[in-house]
Amino acid sequence: MERVIRARLDELAEALQSQGLAVRVGTSALVAWNPSASATDDPRGQVMNPGLSQYVAIAPDGGSLHWYRCWTGPTRDAPLETEYMCPADELDRAASLITKVLRVDGQHDRRP
Repeated sequence: MERVIRARLDELAEALQSQGLAVRVGTSALVAWNPSASATDDPRGQVMNPGLSQYVAIAPDGGSLHWYRCWTGPTRDAPLETEYMCPADELDRAASLITKVLRVDGQHDRRP
């Protein structure tokens, strides 16, 4: 199962990188961010850097793997909160959902 998880993470990372996003892959999750969002002269944007990032986990459920968006809870001690995205074999759908969240106004989808 670990090899399948790593393969899916690498495949999603590649799909996101093809959309101009930067990605860091971990054991059962990845973090994607939009480098364009970090390029700003606005002091507010510099403070929030990297303001556009998304933590995405892959986890088994019902015998198959699925993608989940994750974010920190309302307090420092709270567990991660998650939102279901799609089955892990729907890489294009997962990449599209993540890219839409991380797109900066004026950026266009790089897919033909």
